Amino acid sequence: MNEVKSHYHHHLGYFYSWMVGDFEIKSEEQKAFFQRNNIIPRYAKSAVDLGCGHGIQSVALARLGFNVTAIDFNKTLLNELNLKSIQGIHTIEDNLIDFDLHLRQAPELIVCMGDTLTHLGSQTEVITLLTKVREKLSAGGKLVLSFRDLSSPLIGNQRFLPVKSDENRIHTCFLEYFQDHVQVHDLLHERVDSQWKQKVSSYPKLILTSYLLNAFLNDTGLEVIHEEVINRMIHLIAMKK
Repeated sequence: MNEVKSHYHHHLGYFYSWMVGDFEIKSEEQKAFFQRNNIIPRYAKSAVDLGCGHGIQSVALARLGFNVTAIDFNKTLLNELNLKSIQGIHTIEDNLIDFDLHLRQAPELIVCMGDTLTHLGSQTEVITLLTKVREKLSAGGKLVLSFRDLSSPLIGNQRFLPVKSDENRIHTCFLEYFQDHVQVHDLLHERVDSQWKQKVSSYPKLILTSYLLNAFLNDTGLEVIHEEVINRMIHLIAMKK
């Protein structure tokens, strides 16, 4: 997690919101996903967003009526979320795996989306997180996960992925495959005073599959009630048994 945190602090956090694109469009897409899957406030109206970033899911949930505890380790992205001044969102700067230290009541919903789950350092950490989620969720509470399955290695030039570009920035990823993780190299070319400057940093992403997550969820007492793939991201909804 320290390597991931450093990557965001020194590199990716600087241009993350630009990379993601139009905030309102993305947040409305998330809101529609939640509504389509009957993720709406019921009793406690308490939700937790793990690895909230600049708040795409947090804002969507707040607009649906949830009181959201939004947790992330990156101060820059949390500041962007705070500047939106959305009622019903409380931000906390911490590692997502320590979310349980900040809860005042049992939430009815916990989300960990946008590939955040792959930022954990091992499958053991994933199981630890899911165990904490199971312990902290209220009866009948739900967990929503999304992640990218990186288990099928790209080869050769396929490993260079154009992400986004405009007249002043070009963002490219290079993927380096290992047994249990993929090292993601973020290359940013940025025009500064009419000259192009290159900045490079990398971080590991854990290799996870739908099969693994379904097994982990079942073993920790969370029943998968929905699964779908959206834009090559696996989405799972599980309920506390």
